[in-house]
Amino acid sequence: MTFARHPIALLLAAMLSQLVIGKVSDAAEVKPVCQAQQVQLQVLGSGGPELTDGRASTSYLIWVDKKARILVDFGSGAALNYEKARANPADLQAVLFSHFHVDHTADFPALVKGLGFTKFNDEIQVYGPTKNNGFPGVKEFLSALFDREHGAYAYLANATDPDASNQFKIEANEVPPTEGQVVRFELGDDTVLKAISIPHGAAPSLAWRVETRGCALTFSGDTSNSNKALEVLANGSDLFLAHNAAQENDSDAVARELHMMPSEIGRIAKAATVKQVVLSHRMLRTLGKEKETLQAIRKNYAGSVQFANDLQVFRLGDAVKH
Repeated sequence: MTFARHPIALLLAAMLSQLVIGKVSDAAEVKPVCQAQQVQLQVLGSGGPELTDGRASTSYLIWVDKKARILVDFGSGAALNYEKARANPADLQAVLFSHFHVDHTADFPALVKGLGFTKFNDEIQVYGPTKNNGFPGVKEFLSALFDREHGAYAYLANATDPDASNQFKIEANEVPPTEGQVVRFELGDDTVLKAISIPHGAAPSLAWRVETRGCALTFSGDTSNSNKALEVLANGSDLFLAHNAAQENDSDAVARELHMMPSEIGRIAKAATVKQVVLSHRMLRTLGKEKETLQAIRKNYAGSVQFANDLQVFRLGDAVKH
């Protein structure tokens, strides 16, 4: 009897064959093709907290299959532009907050009140960071607004009270500090939300990635990216929305601490091999500096770069070269 024909040897060979086949199968797994015609990004607010920039504050709306499904932040002016965008409130699934500065959250109470005048009768999933010593998390934010005893808008308390009857409900989902890891949430059967913690002064903050219909959209939030989190989250994104709130080598030390310089945006876009970049959260210190901004980005990234304006729609795959 030769060793090759020994029953144990034959069994081991069969097992090894199955392992090899499994590895080949895994390696051959193909990333879903982005159904670009099914997913669009609309900018509801392209500005920051300023009163003289002529722009609504930060807010983004993701359309899927021509339905306005997901909001990312909802700053001042976003409620009016949500209406101008002709979004149907009945289609809303989730609101993703990056952090709880005023220019990212101010119109949320108006959204909650306004939904009561629509046919929306479902549950809204609201996501945001957890609190720290100086800033609220998503649960504290909702409580400060709608708590029945102490909320600023206590008359809307039924929306967040699980024991009260209401036309619709708001469900809070906390994202604790991720320690450099990407955390994942499933939204319905066809959408994945991913988040990672980012530095933004004292405010607990998140960058978000939305994956749907085989497409990936990443939102930087406000950050200097000093922890190098964005290239991890944005890897392979079809669209990377980055906040352009600081000039290259900005003379304002606070701006440099809180926001990315354009060259950093370009470095991230190249490292993450994103297909297109959209610049938003445009402030007076960067408005009118588009040429300089683009030159700084081009030091690292040669792909599509576009500057966002209120109500502008970005279709995935619509690459623009400057």
